[in-house]
Amino acid sequence: MADMFVNPPDLDRFVEARARRLDEAGRTWARRHLRRFLMRDPRCRTRRRPRPGGGDGDGDGEARLLEKARRLNLSPVWFVAPPEVDDEVGRVLDWIGSLPEIDARLAGKLERIPYEHARGHADRWHQRLTRTRRTAVADDPGGTEPVLDLGRGWRWVRLTTPRALDYEGRRMRNCVGDGSYDRFCTEIYSLRDSANQPHCTVEHDPERDRIQQARARANQDIPPRHGDRVAALLELLRPKRLNARLTEFAVAEDGAILRVSRAADWPRDTRILNHLVLSNRDDVEALPDGLHVNGSLILANCGLRRLPRDLTVCQALAGLALSPVTALPEGLTVRVLNLEDSMVKSIAPGTRVLKELNLVHSPVRALPAGLKVGKLLILDGTVIHEVPPDLVVAGRRVRDMVGPRLPETTVVIGDAAAADFMFDSRDSITVFGRLRFTRWPQLEIPGSMVVHGDLELSEVGLAPGALRARVVVHGDATLHDTGLDAVPESWTVHGRVVCD
Repeated sequence: MADMFVNPPDLDRFVEARARRLDEAGRTWARRHLRRFLMRDPRCRTRRRPRPGGGDGDGDGEARLLEKARRLNLSPVWFVAPPEVDDEVGRVLDWIGSLPEIDARLAGKLERIPYEHARGHADRWHQRLTRTRRTAVADDPGGTEPVLDLGRGWRWVRLTTPRALDYEGRRMRNCVGDGSYDRFCTEIYSLRDSANQPHCTVEHDPERDRIQQARARANQDIPPRHGDRVAALLELLRPKRLNARLTEFAVAEDGAILRVSRAADWPRDTRILNHLVLSNRDDVEALPDGLHVNGSLILANCGLRRLPRDLTVCQALAGLALSPVTALPEGLTVRVLNLEDSMVKSIAPGTRVLKELNLVHSPVRALPAGLKVGKLLILDGTVIHEVPPDLVVAGRRVRDMVGPRLPETTVVIGDAAAADFMFDSRDSITVFGRLRFTRWPQLEIPGSMVVHGDLELSEVGLAPGALRARVVVHGDATLHDTGLDAVPESWTVHGRVVCD
C-alpha cells in the first residue's frame, strides 16, 4: 500500500530552517531537491504520530490529509528528522553554500544536481578539508569580537567577517570558510589561545535557540580538556537545545548547563529540559535522586548500574537492552518502558508507566504491587502467571478483566493496534481489550488469537495463513475493505459481524 505524508508543514519548516543561511539559489535547491529526497528517505518517516514539538502545528490540515489518505486507500506517514539525518543535511548544505567559491562552474548547474549527487560531492569535500593543509589565510583582527575571557590567554570570540571565517576554516580544517557561512544567519564562535590559534568552532542558531555544531580540529568531537571552556560559552549563550554529538552537556530547565561526566554531583531533583543521552559512557557512576527528564533517558552501552530513586522520564527509558541495570528504582515514573532483552529482573512496587510497558522476552518473573500502566501492558503468560490484586491498566483493575491468573500465551492488556507489538503466525496471543488492524497490505494473524473485546480490520489484505488461524472474538468483529463478505470458517465471533 502506498504512503502519504500527512504533516508536510513540518517537512517544509525543517527545510526552510536548515537552508536559511544559503543564498537564493541554494534555498531554491533545498526546496526542490532536499525536500524531494526527504520525502523518499525511509529514515524520515514513521507510522506513529510524533509527539508535538516546538513548531506551529497544523492540526486541521493534518486531519484533512488523514481523511484524504483514507479516502484514497493510502497509508498515512509522518515526517521526522532523526539526528543522523540532521547532521547529514547540514554537511550537504555546507557544500552547497560553499560551491560558488570552490567550483563556480558547478555552481551554475546547481538546479540540476539531485540530493544524492550533492551528498557524494559533500562527503568528498569534507574528507579533503580534514586531510589537507590548504593555503594559509591571514586572520582578520577586525573580524573577531571578544565574547568571553577565560583567563591565561584563553578566550571565546565571535567571527564577524568572511575573512575571519576563512582563517578559522583553514586553521581548523573545517567548512566554516569558503563562503558557506558568509551570510551570518547563525553565529560562529571560536575558542582561541594566547597565540590566537583556534581550538574549537561552535555554531549557534539564535533563532532556533540551538547549538548546531561544536567541533574540534578536522571536525572531531570536542576533547575533554576543553570541556570547561565549552561549558562556559554554553552558560553564556543559554541554548535550549544542543547538537546530538554534544553528549557531555545537558540543559537544565532553568537554563543551566550541566556536565554529564559530573552527574553524580548534580543536586537532588535536577530537571533536564530535553533528552539525557548517556550512550557509550563509562564515566557516569550515579544520577541524583528525584531526577526529572523531560525527554528520553538513553542508556545504551552506558556503564551506569543503578538508576536513582524517584526518577521521572517523560518519554522513553531507552537502551536497557544494552545496559547493565538489573533493577528499576522505587518511585519510577516513565512514559514508555520496554524491557525486552534487557537484564532488568525486578520492578519496584508503585512504578507508574504512563503509556506502554513491554515485558516480553525479559527476565522479570513477577509484577510488583501498585503497578499502574496508562495504556498498554504486554507480557509473556508462560513466565508471569499471577496478577497482583491492585494492578491497573488504562484505569481498569486487571483482575476484573482477566482473573487472578494469566493465560499461558503472549498477553496484551489494553486497547491495542497491530503496530504496538510484534507477532508471527506461530504465536499464541490473548488480548484483553480492543484490537485494531488498519492499512496492512498482507496481514499475518497469530496462529491462535483470543480477543476479549472487539476486533477491527480496516483496509487490510489477509495473508493465506490468516484465513486458517484459530481466532476467537468475544466482542464484535468489523471487517472494512478486506475483500471478505464473512469471517473465515476457523474464526469464532460471539458478537456481531459487520462486513462492508
